[in-house]
Amino acid sequence: VLVKIILMASLLVIFYQDQKDRMVDWWFFLIISIGFSVIHITTVGWLQFGIHSAFNVGIVLCMLLILTGYIKLRFQTFNLQSVFGLGDMLFLVAIAIGFATISFITLLVFGLIFSLVLHMVLKKMNNSTLSRNRTCEIHDQRESVALKHTNKESQNRSETVPLAGYLALFFAGVLVVHWLGFYDHLYLM
Repeated sequence: VLVKIILMASLLVIFYQDQKDRMVDWWFFLIISIGFSVIHITTVGWLQFGIHSAFNVGIVLCMLLILTGYIKLRFQTFNLQSVFGLGDMLFLVAIAIGFATISFITLLVFGLIFSLVLHMVLKKMNNSTLSRNRTCEIHDQRESVALKHTNKESQNRSETVPLAGYLALFFAGVLVVHWLGFYDHLYLM
């Protein structure tokens, strides 16, 4: 039970930090790796854990290789870091060791769709808030500078997607559904 609480709290902190700062403390990825590993091992045993983890990490590495090739073709650079953050990579590896292979693939696809939809909704909400802020008249010079700074930060943040944070929120929801007994087959596929 303690592992589940720590895992859930870490996933929620990853969401918060990534959403707020577009950076996450690295040791949260270590905590969720350990938490997912403990739950996975206690559910299916060491042998199945090793097989699932090897396949899943292989899938993540293939995804990153394809993404690197796409970046090379599209942007004429090998700079994966410019499009896909280190935190996103660490998060994918952390969740790769947490699930059976078919469950991992299924959850990853739905997690990416969830991330896309959530980002679009939040971006739309943020844009409507910014447009309302721009129409306000501010007479004090200090408040005007603060508003311009806030708008610039929001514009820079809207160019990046906090993928690790969105996926952390998705997987927190998946774990809650699993732990409440609504879906018992998370490790059987």
